[in-house]
Amino acid sequence: MTFIPNAYSIILIICGLITLYMCVRIFRRYEIVVRWFGFMMLGIAIWALSYGLELSSTSLEQMLFWINVEYLGIAFIPAFWLLFLLKFAGKDKWLHPKYFYAFMLLPLITLMMVWTNTYHHLHYKSVSLDNSGPFPLLSLETGPWYIVHTIYFYTLLVWGVILLVNKYRKSDQVFRKQNLTILIAVFIPWVANVMYLFGYRPMGHIDSTPFAFVITMLFLSIGLVRFRLLDIIPIAREKVIEAMNEGLIVTDNQDRIVDLNQEIRKILSIEEKKIIGKRLELILPDQAELYDLIKARKGGQLQLKLVNSELFLEASLTPLFENQHAYSGLIILVRDITERVEIENKVRLQSEQLLGMNKLKDRLFSIIAHDLRGPLINLNDIIKMLNEGMITEEEFKSFVPQLSKNIGYTTGLLENLLFWSKSQLQGEVVKPVYFNLKEISVNILHLFENTIHEKDILIENNIQLSCKVYADKDMIQLVVRNLISNAVKFSKRGGSIKLTSRTEGNYTILCVTDTGVGISETDQKKLFEQETFTTRGTDNEQGTGLGLLLCKDFIEKNGGSIWVESEIGKGSKFCVRIPNSNW
Repeated sequence: MTFIPNAYSIILIICGLITLYMCVRIFRRYEIVVRWFGFMMLGIAIWALSYGLELSSTSLEQMLFWINVEYLGIAFIPAFWLLFLLKFAGKDKWLHPKYFYAFMLLPLITLMMVWTNTYHHLHYKSVSLDNSGPFPLLSLETGPWYIVHTIYFYTLLVWGVILLVNKYRKSDQVFRKQNLTILIAVFIPWVANVMYLFGYRPMGHIDSTPFAFVITMLFLSIGLVRFRLLDIIPIAREKVIEAMNEGLIVTDNQDRIVDLNQEIRKILSIEEKKIIGKRLELILPDQAELYDLIKARKGGQLQLKLVNSELFLEASLTPLFENQHAYSGLIILVRDITERVEIENKVRLQSEQLLGMNKLKDRLFSIIAHDLRGPLINLNDIIKMLNEGMITEEEFKSFVPQLSKNIGYTTGLLENLLFWSKSQLQGEVVKPVYFNLKEISVNILHLFENTIHEKDILIENNIQLSCKVYADKDMIQLVVRNLISNAVKFSKRGGSIKLTSRTEGNYTILCVTDTGVGISETDQKKLFEQETFTTRGTDNEQGTGLGLLLCKDFIEKNGGSIWVESEIGKGSKFCVRIPNSNW
């Protein structure tokens, strides 16, 4: 073969070699989406190199040989172009083998038509050598199959452009530049080819289309390799990021949102469509700790509580830097940890309750070991001494008042212990009924008649005769007994105790007021806590510290509440709110 290089052929051959080099780099570096782009570049490289050699040829036979080689690229360029954009736009269903073979069928037929044109002249009607210019050129008259191939060529190009335009319109701002770059680049060879087909040929018989394609592909491939034009491919972004179980927010160096996924929209209930470009504060307001971390350009993990919401979030921050110095943006991964926080709070509460119960258990064992055991041992010793004749009956009678007090104390203690044990059993059921509160108070006052008489306490039972409540009778009876017992215990000699009731809607308020020693503010705060404490009465009466704890527990289980008002030296007023109807 004889070649006489000229400026056009040299430019095409050099550009074709560069395109081939870029094609090899793409095949080595990128995955399947960009590899379709690489196949298209390979087709253009073959076209450019072969056309450059055609323009350097001196004989008709040599030029026809290189035309046959050119169509190895020309015939398949539109198919590779469409396959690239189908993959780029996420239309994977069109990449099924049956469609792939359909796209390749016409290029194969075109290739056969070109290679066998001398037998049927369907692609080129006539082929001749034009020596009128500075170097020989082919003069071609197109045939009917050339028109079929051209229609196919432009149909696939138009299809690809439609895909690209739709992708551009639907894409977020951060991806529009890459889509627009490809879209603009596509029109360069289009314009050149349309000009050639319609007879506007500044270079005579020289087809300007491969020059335009080479320029376009070089432009895109340099952008691909040097500026990583397609590294973050929109379809990959949609499939990977949108499938994440974590919310994702990407901001720029001015803390403006440049991307976010559907999960974060769901977590934060973001309904606004055009959120890209807005400030981060719009979706995460009043998060001082978060913005302090962002301002410091530091990564880290922190917990967020959304304003006017029950949501708890965990945010992981990863700052982005160029050349390790220039801050370019931030990636924020967000997880909804509301359920986890609720579980942790429940566990913490249960742990505190268990700790309180353990303290109460220790207190209970202490009561059993000392308070309950002591009076029984004393009683046993006195009876033993009486039986052995160590004391006379008259001496025994002198012990009876004290023994009576001790037995009364022990009885009250046992009753509280039994009720407390029952209240801690799993499956305890409150059985509310209607009953008269006046009747219960009268019966309980009768139990303390001796002590009241000994301490010369004035009793005023002003509970209404018709006062009925709706609650568990046994529980309320224990509550009233403990409140009256405490009032008697801490009343001074000659003091007074007043029982009153009033109705407030669906509740009855029962109050027991005494003129006793009173309770300090510090002790008032501890009265109803798990950490029990006790003090002796005005006549050195003992206590266990369980009574008020049981009162609070039983009242709350019946849907009521308990509180105290007291002043040192003036007395105390304990009130309970009890339901009076089944509402």
